[in-house]
Formats: sequence, structure tokens, C-alpha cells
Amino acid sequence: MPKDITEITLTLDGLHCAACVARAERALAGVPGVEQALVNLATRQARVRYDAGQANINNLQTAVQEAGYAVTGWALEAPPPPPPEIEAQSLKRRFLLALVLSLPVFLGAMAPPLPGWLGLTPSQLAYLLLLFTTPVLFYSGGPFFRGALISARHGAANMDTLVALGTSAAYFYSAWVTIWPQSVAAPGTTPDLYFDTTAMIITFILLGRWLEARTRGRASQAIRRLFDLAPPAARVRREGREVEVPLEEVLVDDLVVVRPGEKIPVDGVVVEGASSVDESMLTGESLPVAKEVGGEVWGATINQRGFLVFKATRVGRDMVLSQIIRLVEEAQTSKAPIQRLADRVAGIFVPVVMGLAALTFLGWLIWGPAPALTPAIVSMVAVLIIACPCAMGLATPTAVMVGSGRGAEMGILLRGGEPLERAYRLTAVVFDKTGTLTQGRPQVTDILAWEGWPEDQVLAWAAAVEEKSEHPLAEAVTHAAVHRQLKLPPLSEFEAVPGMGVKARINGAEVLLGNLAFLCREKIPHQDLDPHQERLAREGKTTIYLVAGGKPVGVLAAADTLKPGAAAAVAAIQAMGLKVVLLSGDNRLAVEAVGKSVGISEVLAEVLPGDKARKVAELQEAGGIVAMVGDGINDAPALAQADVGIALGTGADVAAEAADLTLIRDDLNLIPQAILLSRKMMRIIRQNLFWAFCYNVVAIPGASLGLLNPAIAALAMALSSVSVVTNSLRLRRFGRKEQQA
Repeated sequence: MPKDITEITLTLDGLHCAACVARAERALAGVPGVEQALVNLATRQARVRYDAGQANINNLQTAVQEAGYAVTGWALEAPPPPPPEIEAQSLKRRFLLALVLSLPVFLGAMAPPLPGWLGLTPSQLAYLLLLFTTPVLFYSGGPFFRGALISARHGAANMDTLVALGTSAAYFYSAWVTIWPQSVAAPGTTPDLYFDTTAMIITFILLGRWLEARTRGRASQAIRRLFDLAPPAARVRREGREVEVPLEEVLVDDLVVVRPGEKIPVDGVVVEGASSVDESMLTGESLPVAKEVGGEVWGATINQRGFLVFKATRVGRDMVLSQIIRLVEEAQTSKAPIQRLADRVAGIFVPVVMGLAALTFLGWLIWGPAPALTPAIVSMVAVLIIACPCAMGLATPTAVMVGSGRGAEMGILLRGGEPLERAYRLTAVVFDKTGTLTQGRPQVTDILAWEGWPEDQVLAWAAAVEEKSEHPLAEAVTHAAVHRQLKLPPLSEFEAVPGMGVKARINGAEVLLGNLAFLCREKIPHQDLDPHQERLAREGKTTIYLVAGGKPVGVLAAADTLKPGAAAAVAAIQAMGLKVVLLSGDNRLAVEAVGKSVGISEVLAEVLPGDKARKVAELQEAGGIVAMVGDGINDAPALAQADVGIALGTGADVAAEAADLTLIRDDLNLIPQAILLSRKMMRIIRQNLFWAFCYNVVAIPGASLGLLNPAIAALAMALSSVSVVTNSLRLRRFGRKEQQA
């Protein structure tokens, strides 16, 4: 029985660290029928692929709840990340209350003379500190205890567990000695209190959470802007009148009316009017694009001056904008191998830290100086607080979120984390020729005339013959004549000679148009033409000859011209230290000519379409990490074979390619930019992971040895998460202030 594979995006609540991510993923992956579950800490979302014949949304929700988390929403289409503003406002309120109450607790914990100024005895001061600390712990720190209790009910531990254990240990010890001081202190002495430790830990961690939520909001701005691009409604013609309907009610084949200055709501083809359209928000192209009847328009672009009526061709999830959003969302949810390693480490990190904290407590209790209980509690609390794996969980997803969003703004769509790592390690880039480096449309490049014939007459007679021809160069010749606005002479007695050319009669004269073999067959003298033929062939051009009245009167040469920026793009890739190879099925002379014009010395010519993938495989077998650049349709096998497939997309096919990187617009300069972006993203990820791991490796031993105050540990832990997100935000500037990674 065939599988009914469904993908769904769940919005989760209760995720706070990489250990949460690992636990939620294990729970979802354990549901029968689930093929893949990926949880993103930065977006608080899970992307699940499952067999609808075995699993359903209820199974998934139950699994998440049993793991200790909650599903607050789900959608088959990728929804925007949940607004971090709501979370940030709640955290801000809790933080401000904690700050107001923690400051007097901190000051009250100082040694005299402050208590003397207040006129309080040590016992009275202790009760006052208990009064101020209690709401800080149980209201401001309430989310930590709720998260810890939920995890405990399911036999798990996470960041909330560490915070709850550390702060409650300091609080309840201090409360105990406040009420029964004689239990730990000799008569007439004042026991040590750690209310300030509890209050400042809660305050600092809330500060970190609040700042993190705000910076995560900035990190998700790019994807949010994509969701906000489409207008909420459209004006359509129905039953002879214009009506405004919500965007989701626009149907295929509806006639949509767009006035100057309005956003185009859906994709379609213009049937009335003319205008220029600003497509920069979708393609990154700054110049407006002219649109006339028959031209394609895309949803979310802006109609500038004219009045347009177009027939809707793609709506809802089929729109180019929806496809782009889906690709970006998939990239942000997917995981690079380096992140999977971090998640596995974090999954066992919290239990290990709890064990280390217990050993720290016992070690100080057994071997510490008297009174041993005090340093034992302080050191244990410091270990619990300093080791929260938040930064590890945020290191990769925040960088991927910001980088993929920035890439989408530039016109670069990254399909997941694995291609990101492979693009970072590329050693070679293989270009297809036709349609990739070149326009894919032959154009007339040379017109040579003899026997007193003007060039325009040679072109006009050749175009008159080619109008009825199916020769591959016919369109190039007729297009050149139209471009010069030439009047074509009448034609009669047309006859096609397969593989050779055509015969016809113009103004009573017999006319031949074809290749050199055609002239030989018809016994037309061509010795004077041979030098021109050889020169043009060396330049990679195809020649056709015009014969009138038995004499050659002209030669036309055509070639597939280079795309603008092709040579600059190749040079930029080579400047990165990458080998560039040109791959084509064309004849060697033509391929070598194109290679020479763009600066590629290594060419693979006369390769059949089915053999292109094999050529890529040979480069890989030689030890290369290979990217293949193609049009995404004819080159699909080679794109799939390559370590990184890069497809040049335009319009509707932008997300339809089986490529790892898709370029929204046909701009070769985006290729080096895409490679640079992947390098920058991987550099940021490595920096984030290095500091996250390094921080724990250094901090945990320091806390165990009593070298780190618990409040300072809380501040350091909070700022480590903020620093990871802030470092990732540097990717927002890519391509603006910096061109080199």
C-alpha cells in the first residue's frame, strides 16, 4: 500500500535549551509512521514528515505533551515564527519585578554599615530579605519551576531543572537558617544567607531570556517580511463588475485588476494594459520590469505606473512567493550535521551536569573547610546555573535562520543545512554552457556580403527563407531582421533539404541557404569562403551561406552569446580558490571558445545529457567536493549527482528544481555570493559552537572549585545565549557592508 506522506509544522511551547530540542525530537520520531522530525529552538517550531495512514495530528500532539511540552498551533503550510514580542513582553514584566526586588536584597546582603543605617537587627534583616526574595523566586521564576516540574513528571531534565534546583537550594537553605539560625550557627553568630544568590540568578537569567527573545525577533525578520509581502485582498472582475475579495478567495483564471501603486496579489499573465513592475522585494532586482499583454507577473510585486488586468495562474501555496517561503522555512528547520552533533551532546548534558553538581556538593561537604555546608551549597548552585546548554541549542539555528533569510532577500534560496556544510567545503564548480553561461538563444553575430550586396539585403533574403524553415538558427536570423526593421521580399518554391539547408525563389532568382556541405552538393564554388569558415569556427560560431543565381553572396554567423556578468562570476569563483569546469554537449570548438571568453581553461565537450552526471561523479571520485550549476531542468541528473546542485530559476520554476541552492533570478553573480554566504554562515556557526562549548568547559570546573559566584554564573550563562544570537545577526549585513566572507 503506497504511503500518504504529509508534512506539518507544529508550533511548540516550553522549549528552552538544546536538551529540550533533543527530547522533543525523540518523542516525535517515536510516533509510528513518522519519517523525520526536526525541532528548531530559534523558531520554537517542529517540522514533521509522516505517513498519514499511520499517524495523525492527535498522535503528534500526544507525543509532544508526554515529553513535557505543548503544541500551541499547527499548519500544513509553513506559518511564520510565533511573534517573539508576546514572549518578550511577559519576560520583561517578570524581569522588571525581579530587578526592583533584587536590588534591595543585594544591598541588604552586604556587610554593615547598611543594616545599621536601616536600624534593623540581623534577624529582622534576614526576614526582610526572605520577604523580598519570595516573589522573585515564585512569580518571576515561576516559568522555571513549571518547566522543571513538567520535565520531572516525564522523567526528564532540562535547563529549567538546573535553574530551579540551583535557585531553590539557595533559597530554602537561607529560609531555613533565617527561621532556625541555631541549627547551623553557634549562639550569638549570624549564619550566611544566600537570598541575594537566588534573586540575582533569577534576575540575570530573565534578563538573558528577555534579550534573547528580542534578538530572536530580529533574527526572524526576513522570513516575517516575506509573509507580509502579499496584500490581504485582491480586486477581481466577476459577473461584469469589480469586487474586492480576501487573498485566499482568489481563484485560478480570475481576472485581477491592479491600479498604479498597488501590490500584485497573485501570480498571473497580463491580458490588458501595460506598466512597469517593481520586483525587487521578490528577486532583488532593483530596476523595474516592463509588463505588457502576455507578460508574467508575480504576487507581492508592486505595480508602478500603469493599469493592469491579468489572469490568475497560481494562487495560494502555488504562488512563487509561497514556494520561496516554503524553501526558506525548510532551510531554517533542517539541520546541518554539525548541529546534530551539538544536539546529541546537549541531550546528555543536563543529566551529566546534575551528576557533577551532586559530586561538587559531596566533595565540598567531605573535604571543604568548616563550615563545609556553606561552600558546598554555593559551589553546587554555581555548577547547576553555569552549565545550562542554551547557547549550544541556539548556535546553529539562529545562524541558519538569519543567513537563509538574508539569502532569500538577495535571491538565494538554500535548501537545508547539509548543503550548507557541503557548500562550505567546495573545491570545484562545474558550469553547464547552454542556458547557464550563455543565453541559450543563438544570435546573429556576423554578416559578410559579396558581389555588391549590402549586408541588409543578405539578411533580408536569408530571413525571408528562414521564416518557413525549422532550422535551429532560423529564429536567430528572423529576429535579427526584425531588430533591423527590414522588409522581407516575397518567397516562392520553398523546399527544405534535411541536414543541408533550404531552396527557394526570390524575385525570380534561385536562392540557396545552408551549410558548406549543401554548397558542395550543389557544386557551388566556395574556395574563397573557406578562410572565413575556419575563422568563425575557431570563434565557436555556426555559419550558414546565402547563394543567389549560383554565386555565394553572403555568410551569416550565429552564436549563443554570453550572459551579462558571466566572466565576472567565473573570475570571482576562481578568486576563492575553486576550480571551474565547463561542461557541454556542444562541439569542442564552440565550447572552448566560450570557455576562453569567460576564463575557463578546463572544458568537457561533446558530453551527452545522460553522461553529464557521470562526468560530475568522475570529478568527485578524484577527491573533489563539486557544485554543478545548471538550468535545473535539462541538467537534473547532474544537479542531483553533485555535492551541491545550483539551479538558475526564473519565475514559476524557482522552487521546482531538485537543487540544493536555487537562484531566484537569472544572475550569475549570485553564484559566488551564494558560496560566500555559505562560508560566512558556517564560520558563524563554528564560532557560536566553539564559544558555547568552550564556555562550559572552562566555567564548570571553575564553578566546581568555588571560583565562581552563583550570581555571576547566572549573568554569564544568560549573556552566552545573547552573544550567540547577536553574533548570528551579523549575517544580516552580508552583501551590504561586506562583500567578502
